[in-house]
Amino acid sequence: MARKVTLKNIIGYASVNFLGQGSQLLISAWLMYFYTTMCNLNAIEASLIFTMARLLDAVGNPVMGFITDNFLKTRLGRRFGRRKFFILLGIPTITIVFPLLWVSGQSFTYYFIMNLFYEVIFTMVIVSSSTLPAEMTQDAGDKAKLTGAKQYCGTIASTIAAFIPGRLFMMYGKDSPDAFLYTGVIYAVMMGISLVVVYLFTFERDQKDVHYESEIKSVWHILPRICADVASSMRVRTFRLHCVLMCIGGIFKNLTTGVFTYFVIFVLLQDPIVTSNISGITTFASSIALMLFIMSCYKYGGPTTYKISTVIVFVSLFGYYALTVNQPANMVVILTICAVANMVGRAGIDYVPVFQLAFMADVDEAITGQRREGLFTGVNSLLSKVATAIEAAVLGAGLQMFAFQPGVTVQPESAVFGITLITVGAPFILLSITWIACTRLKLTKERHKILVDEVNRLRAGGSMEDATEEAKVVFKELTGWEYKDCWGKSKKICHEVNEVRIAH
Repeated sequence: MARKVTLKNIIGYASVNFLGQGSQLLISAWLMYFYTTMCNLNAIEASLIFTMARLLDAVGNPVMGFITDNFLKTRLGRRFGRRKFFILLGIPTITIVFPLLWVSGQSFTYYFIMNLFYEVIFTMVIVSSSTLPAEMTQDAGDKAKLTGAKQYCGTIASTIAAFIPGRLFMMYGKDSPDAFLYTGVIYAVMMGISLVVVYLFTFERDQKDVHYESEIKSVWHILPRICADVASSMRVRTFRLHCVLMCIGGIFKNLTTGVFTYFVIFVLLQDPIVTSNISGITTFASSIALMLFIMSCYKYGGPTTYKISTVIVFVSLFGYYALTVNQPANMVVILTICAVANMVGRAGIDYVPVFQLAFMADVDEAITGQRREGLFTGVNSLLSKVATAIEAAVLGAGLQMFAFQPGVTVQPESAVFGITLITVGAPFILLSITWIACTRLKLTKERHKILVDEVNRLRAGGSMEDATEEAKVVFKELTGWEYKDCWGKSKKICHEVNEVRIAH
């Protein structure tokens, strides 16, 4: 008899987002700033650390998935669980390694290696824990509770993480490396405790019910599979446009988070405590905005919601620019309002691709006649991580290009201009690209219903000759292929699909 998912299990699973979301906010907002102002790394060196670590994470996800899937064949896997063993291993390692990211006075090589160690541990735990909803239950309602609780736990974790540095700046001084070190120590302990909760309060399915046999016989077959997946998925017009929204939007989101600390401290000349406080407020506001965007997506569709979010961001960017021209007496209040608006817009830009991803397999089925949900989920995750790597490279290269000086409290005018340009100008360019993609993306609930109804008709044995003109138009708009070439009729598409299946 299947075990019942209880409140204890929901809390246990949700707690992993102290690592998954809270730590990432700290790193995005403060770690590059710490390296370039207190560790004498130039912007290129700091960005290289993050770029390489995030690319490792992108490749490491499928590798780690393969390892955990097969770990039940080992004695440790049978003793501790094929997923939970790696969560258990993450408790001491994350508690030790995370503070080591925040030690000042070390070399580039030290920070590079420590960040690679951290990324390996992060990937190990996150990939293992992401499988737990499927391990614990097959009930859709229970899965929704688990993932929803995780989302809100992430908001709580991010809010706490955002406020911690500010409190320590007040205790040790805004220019004290100790404030950053103790931030790392405190949050590492919180993550360690949260992983103990995950380990104790979650469970895997009974080992006798696990039947797993992969066509991938070793990790060396994973890279060809990734390449085949990406090539095949890009044949779908809707998914290509979705990837523009997800990737470019992801670069914008992470770039905005990373440069905000520099903008507040070096351009607006505000205290780091102000940055910490504003980050905490905006993170909390994003959780409220998320509910509104969820409703908007269901009512108006993803592209329209994305445009609404973009307009909100544009308004906030005008506010940022106005603060650089005329610094008012109530600077902090106005800055907070602009930052909240920016975060609200980012919440929508972040959510729309999550909402749209569930529709991609339906569009693909119209082309191929097959269900390939896993392919689109995997490619989406891969490209999302690549986007975060690109963001780090863009921020580092931008700061270096405008002569940002490491280790100084007052930057030259060129660096101030460069930070302003990255904060205000770069988002306009990035989101203008996504606006064009939104205009071309025709995925609405009405078109989706027409497509699904036609696919169901064909699956039931209906003839393609009996299709309505409306269905043919919708197929072309969503798939990018003529109706006559869909439903597995195109030899070129079928060949690519078969290549992916062989790679799998």
